Amino acid sequence: MDLRRRLCEEEDVAWAKLCELLDRLSPEELEDPTLAPEGWSPKDLMFHVGGWLADCGRQLERMRAGTFVDPQDDTEAVNAEWFELSKTLDLDTVRAEFVSARTRMLHEFGELPEVSAVAQEWFEESGAIHYHKHIEDLERWMSTRGR
Repeated sequence: MDLRRRLCEEEDVAWAKLCELLDRLSPEELEDPTLAPEGWSPKDLMFHVGGWLADCGRQLERMRAGTFVDPQDDTEAVNAEWFELSKTLDLDTVRAEFVSARTRMLHEFGELPEVSAVAQEWFEESGAIHYHKHIEDLERWMSTRGR
């Protein structure tokens, strides 16, 4: 199996698991700010993941166009900024951005002429690896709620 196909399959399996957990939550639970000590809700988690997926899509597009320069972002600062923004958005908007950001990331990944090590790192770190971290967070939180 080629690398691109394997990475896409891994991403798809992890995405399905993340969405399955989120789909089990009521709108009230999705807004509950007790997921993390910082006050994150599952909705905030969706926005956070979607933000990194959107950024990955932009970076993959730049790689394809030959204009990629590693952004060297302060991850914690970006996460904090997105957390503040997510609190101002409604659940439907967050869900739409979450799904559309993934769609764009997958499109851009598929358009790359080859999967470089940098593209693979962006794709995995924004996708399957990232999802797995938050799957664990959600499962732990849901278990404390008897879910």
